[in-house]
Amino acid sequence: MKKDNLRSVILEIVLQQGEVTRPELVDAVGIRAASVFEAVDELKREGILHEPDRQGKRTGRKAPRLKLDPDHFWTAGIDFQVRRTIGSVADLAGNVLHTVELPALERGTLSACRNEIRAVIRMLQEKTGRQWSKVKGIGFADPGLVDVRQGLSIRAVNVPGWENARTGEWLSRENGVPAAVWPEGMVKTFMEYLVRGKSMHGSLFHLGMDDGIGGGFIKDGECFIGDTNQAMEIGHIVIDPAGPLCQCGNRGCLEALAGENGIRRRIHEVISSGVDTVLNLEQFSLQYFTECAKHDKAARIIASEVSDSIGRALAVAVALLNPSMIVLSGELTGLGDLLLESIHRVLSLSCFAGTVRDLKLEFSRLEKSDTARGAALLMRNQLLRN
Repeated sequence: MKKDNLRSVILEIVLQQGEVTRPELVDAVGIRAASVFEAVDELKREGILHEPDRQGKRTGRKAPRLKLDPDHFWTAGIDFQVRRTIGSVADLAGNVLHTVELPALERGTLSACRNEIRAVIRMLQEKTGRQWSKVKGIGFADPGLVDVRQGLSIRAVNVPGWENARTGEWLSRENGVPAAVWPEGMVKTFMEYLVRGKSMHGSLFHLGMDDGIGGGFIKDGECFIGDTNQAMEIGHIVIDPAGPLCQCGNRGCLEALAGENGIRRRIHEVISSGVDTVLNLEQFSLQYFTECAKHDKAARIIASEVSDSIGRALAVAVALLNPSMIVLSGELTGLGDLLLESIHRVLSLSCFAGTVRDLKLEFSRLEKSDTARGAALLMRNQLLRN
């Protein structure tokens, strides 16, 4: 194995596992120990890896563990959401050092959106102080359609003004460091995989259900984005060709049926028809809706319709990808067992038995700021691989 290839393999193993011993590396790589140890020592000299428990050549009975050196460099992550922007700074080991949050300001134009992002980066710089110089890259979680390779924000239907923006190039130019852009759903998928650590085997499909609906697929630590970088847009799978118009221009997309605007439209129809319900559009939010579904018959019927639509979209994902696990995130997870049971039922009716027999269906384990952290870590990984 060539020296550069060996170095890359070792870094991938450490990125996947977090920490590893020298003997474990030798077993994983499958070449002679001397070559592995030489590559490890070179990575240590560069400051990328460290072995804090190693004392000279004698280490005692227990092999010390190799880890990424937290202070080698840092990265920042920006999570640009519909209602807020969150920023984080993380060290090389993935520890979050600083996090800031700014409620969405007046948007509507690309310039206004960028001003909000600038403000969040300034807040991070103020918190980090002189140590901001350690930040060597910025990762960006985008709420819309993205061309990952070009760092291009194509369009976010829920954020007016956010379209046709060379976000990666702009962030890099303004901050003097490399920058990269990923779809928000992909970043969340990466983090759902990461937080499960060594307990995660096989592949994971993530479905995010908030203002819009997005997805992501990851296997062996690698997210799938497709040849044109626009895969996993599950929110725009057509569930009902005769259904309501979606903001993307199609009819009957999952997002038009089960996204926030779709649920709002359905509630309006129910109220207009004179049905007795506590639902009130003036109070509407997804959290309000999921709470109403626990005790209001009309809300529960709408929740069942929404859950069935989600199940039908996931049936397509299961048939095509055969994941080991599906993770659900977002405010619609407040529907709880109603959502899980509906999805299980639809998958059982629609998919081959072998694809659903051992399929795990879970709710998200992420915290609110974890998407910003994920963008920072994806940027870290990209810098290490390059």
